[in-house]
Amino acid sequence: MNKEQVFEVMSLFKEVYNNFHFDQTKLNTWHRLLKDKDPEVILQNAEKLSLESKFVPSLSELVHYSEAEIPSGPAVPTAEETQEMLRERARNRQNAASPEVREKHLAEIRRILNIPDEKENPDDRATS
Repeated sequence: MNKEQVFEVMSLFKEVYNNFHFDQTKLNTWHRLLKDKDPEVILQNAEKLSLESKFVPSLSELVHYSEAEIPSGPAVPTAEETQEMLRERARNRQNAASPEVREKHLAEIRRILNIPDEKENPDDRATS
């Protein structure tokens, strides 16, 4: 970006945001940081952010805004991916402990934590 293009972005922000002010020093700093960026992308990001945000965007938001909009992958898995997820879930269920083993370990945990057995009669607990 050249300095005039940076000035255009900063002027837009000044018109849109009441609390945005800039001087020559700030213009020079922004130019130094944005000089290698695509002016079309930056101006487009500035306009979108001006419409969507009530706060002045940071330089980072200005530079990376359009990148954030690009989805990293499909939102819904494909049929093949869904089938693989279901196969994985089935494999995990096969590796799960049997109900007997689960109850045995839960009983051991209750014993260690001194928690009364659920199957125990409440009247029995009062006398122990």
